[in-house]
Amino acid sequence: MFSLVVCTVDRFDQLERLFRSLGEQRYRKFEVILVDQNVDGRLNELIERYSSQFVIRHTQSAKGLSRARNNGMVIAEGDYVCFPDDDCWYEPDTLTTAEALLIAHPEIAIVTGRTLDAEGITSVSPTGDVQLELTRWNYLRCGNSNGIFVRRAALAEIGGFDENLGVGSESPFQSGEEADFLLRALAVGNRVRFFPNLIVHHDRVTTDYGPRQVERARKYGRGFGALIRKQAFPFPYVAYRLLRPITGWLLALVSLKRDAARYKRAWLLGILEGYAAWPRWRSS
Repeated sequence: MFSLVVCTVDRFDQLERLFRSLGEQRYRKFEVILVDQNVDGRLNELIERYSSQFVIRHTQSAKGLSRARNNGMVIAEGDYVCFPDDDCWYEPDTLTTAEALLIAHPEIAIVTGRTLDAEGITSVSPTGDVQLELTRWNYLRCGNSNGIFVRRAALAEIGGFDENLGVGSESPFQSGEEADFLLRALAVGNRVRFFPNLIVHHDRVTTDYGPRQVERARKYGRGFGALIRKQAFPFPYVAYRLLRPITGWLLALVSLKRDAARYKRAWLLGILEGYAAWPRWRSS
């Protein structure tokens, strides 16, 4: 059985889209752990409407995506655990494909897949169409949290998500939790593999460079900087990860693309801030 840990706050229509896709799953052995971070009962009607189609276990949590996922994992009863966002949706055979991969590869603790938009274009993180064994050097090309399917038996070794990382955390580090989870899985000897035929859908992240996107880049950059400091990546890797936004920033300035330059600069500053702040935050 699968346990789908769905953490939600301030969404209804998109969550309903996810539930609608779950009702269309060909594989029926799953439960939804709905970790509700709203302070009111806005989801009660939706839960009542879909609970006749599949098991929904409704629990409350304080805000913070990593905290909410950890709270959901504690009560998960499935053999496999996954983490669909409240604004993603599954193909009818997503769980069928995930189960087939996990059965066919008993040596693998975690399988990951691609996140595509409704037109089949990569929408959240860059991945290819070639199967990959995840390593410390290619983890950014092996999907995101929507496409993580982990054996529950492996969670005792891996642990949960770091609650100092991720959206809604009380820390300044608003990303990096899923990569940290996968890297910690590797560190304790688990194998992780990316399969391009395992697909979850999510609307494409905007490519606009408005003030909100610039602010988000700064926050997410801090998370990435904290991640590479926490995971003790060597200096050449850190330098490479800084060189990319530096190059993008300079090219945008030369091309007079001011909005893009502000975005690249915010990402760069965020990485530097997160890298510098991580040990102080952890010790505070």
